[in-house]
This record gives sequence, structure tokens and C-alpha cells, in this order.
Amino acid sequence: MLKEISLQNFKCFEKETLIPFSNFNLLTGINGRGKSTSLQALLLMRQSIEHNRAIDRLIFNGSCVDLGNFNDVRNSNISQRNAVEIKFCFDGVQLHYHLYENEADEMSMQIHKVIISEVSDDPRIYIETGLQAGEHVLQPHNNPLLWQDLIPRNIHTGTNSQSTSLTPLDNQINFARIHYVSADRIGPRDFYPKQSFADFPNVGRRGEYAPYLLYQMRDNRVHEDICHDKGATPTLLDQTQAWLSQIFDGARISLIPTEANLVLLTLRADELPTKGYKPANVGFGYSYALPIIVSGLIARPGEMLIVENPEAHLHPFAQSQIIQFLTRLSGTGVQVFVETHSDHILNAVRLSVLDKFLTSQMTNVLFFAGHETPSVTQIPVGNDGSIENWPNDFFDQLDKDFSRLFG
Repeated sequence: MLKEISLQNFKCFEKETLIPFSNFNLLTGINGRGKSTSLQALLLMRQSIEHNRAIDRLIFNGSCVDLGNFNDVRNSNISQRNAVEIKFCFDGVQLHYHLYENEADEMSMQIHKVIISEVSDDPRIYIETGLQAGEHVLQPHNNPLLWQDLIPRNIHTGTNSQSTSLTPLDNQINFARIHYVSADRIGPRDFYPKQSFADFPNVGRRGEYAPYLLYQMRDNRVHEDICHDKGATPTLLDQTQAWLSQIFDGARISLIPTEANLVLLTLRADELPTKGYKPANVGFGYSYALPIIVSGLIARPGEMLIVENPEAHLHPFAQSQIIQFLTRLSGTGVQVFVETHSDHILNAVRLSVLDKFLTSQMTNVLFFAGHETPSVTQIPVGNDGSIENWPNDFFDQLDKDFSRLFG
């Protein structure tokens, strides 16, 4: 599991800033203070691997994000001679990237070197490197590497001198399998495109492939811990129906493939045996929620799911229900990241702790603030869902408005 990201000279983060993570992560705070930036570091890794598995540079514009060129990505207060530094800290290992301008391609950053450090507290395990203990420097610009090669693969345990495959780390450091649903979702359409997926089925960052993926994988079994409680069969299509019905207090979908390489989607706002309607005639909320549900149901333990603004076009009740889905998903071993500006989303997370879908240790609420220098504050959530540390500007606008209205 990803434990922490450290960013320096990357977009708004000039000084080194540590951003801690847990099983379920809620990123909140003021606009332009680094919420999206912290997640873009992960998405850059995914789209760079998709571009070229011999990852010697990070691609700014790809399947997940479009960040422009090097001058758009590096912090504006630093010299181009300074490295952009990104660290990913997982259970037991840290990957430290030193990135410079790519003179041959301004739309990417050259990976100058990668430092792999062992961070386990277990003294029986150390990484064999031939450099100083616990550190391994790779220089992909001299020796192009597949992304898997950035993971240390040989360890010694105790006095046993035989090298063994470091399978747990292989499983947890998998940037190529990050599910992502952006805030800019595609919205209602009469037809949705089909898509071929070689290695990693996903709904697309705008959710454009969710209907076809749902049709294609409709009979696949989902993780038992995310199955809805109303007795639906554990298949992708039935579980999608069940969760949509809970989120929208009754809903049904139907999928019909066409000969034109498209899928026809119809929706009903209740469970009655009536005809289906075009998505545009039912509302934006259904189309915005569908890719989130499908992404969560197809995600596997060890993978990540990033969702931006799940509250978009949703009634407060539906916001609360979709968070129940996502918090339950995090209990299956999928690491979940949610960026939000909704106090309904925050309160739904607190209720998930109260209802034991999450523990307080699994819950990570982050508040991004600061003026000249961005700051990241962890907001502890008690076992009863309570929050005692309530900093200024942290979902307090309602209280401020009521204070003016009522004194």
C-alpha cells in the first residue's frame, strides 16, 4: 500500500511536502492548494508506463492528465537546473525520482536517477545492493529499464543467503493498475463506444467506456466484501444494478450492443417493469455515478482507485450512499483516493467509521490549505466519527453563513 508521497519543486509544491496516505483517503481543502497535484504524481506514473514500459521519462499529456510542458509542471520559483523530486513510500520500500527537463521533448521530464531505499523496521530484511546499505541508485537515462525493474527483487532473510523474489512488493507497487475517474466525466449519451483492453480494463478517465466494460464483463464475479447486502448475485452487472438502486433509491439499467461498435444504454429511475429511457432524459447523476461504481467493482486488491468530485450532480442522499460504497471497497484491499469539496461526503466518511465500514486507522482525511506555501494537515477521525481538530476554512462555511444570518 502507498504510505506517502513527497513532492518538491513540482507545480505548487516548492519546498518538500509530505502527503500521508492510508486505506481510504479524503482530499479536501481550498482550491489551488495541491489536492489534484498530489494525485497527478501517481497518474503521471500510470500514463508514462502506458506510453513506454521502458520508463525513462514521465509523460505530461496522456490517458489520465494533460499538464502541458515542463514549464507548466515545475514550480515557477525555481531554476530549470533544479530537479523536480517525487518520492513514493510503500510498505518496506521508497522510490525517489530525480527529474529534469527533457531537452529533446518539452512535453516530458527526463528521469535522471531513481533511488530505491528499504524502509522496513524489520532488521531481518534488507535489500542487497552493492552500494551503501539500504539504497540502490538506478540511472535509466544510461540504461533504459522496464518499470518493473524499478522494484528491488532480491532480499536476504536472517542468515539465509539465498535470494528470493520480493513478491509482496511486486504486488503493491503497480502504477500501471490505477483506476481513475476524473471530475470531467462524459455525461449522458445515447450510445457509448466499445474499447479493447489488452492488460488493464478500465472505464477511461471520463467514464466513457463504463457501459461497454459493464456489458463485456457483466458475468464476472466481484469481490465478496463489496457485494451488496440485498441478495443480488455476485456478478458485475447485478452488483452494479444493486448499488445504483441503493444510491438512487431505485434504479435499473439495460445495455444493448449494436453493430456500429457502440453500446446503447437505457435507464429507469425505479425498479418497476417499465420501459427504459435515454440517459439524457433521466439526469446527469446516473451517468456520473456509473463509472465510479463499475471502477470500484472491477478493481482488485492491491490496485488503486482515484475519484474526483464524486458528489457531482448527486443529491446529498446519493452522495452519502456512494461514499458507503467507496469506504466498503477500501476494506477489500483497494486503496481509495477521493477528492471533494462536499461536506456531505465528509460526513458520510465519518458515518462509515461510526458504522464500522472503516476504522479510524484506515481513514485519512487531508486538508490542503496555506497561502504563499501550501500546507497539508491530517484531520483525525475518532472511532465514533467525531472530529475535534476543525481548522479554519475546513468545511465551516455553513457555520459562518449561519452566524451572519442568525447572529
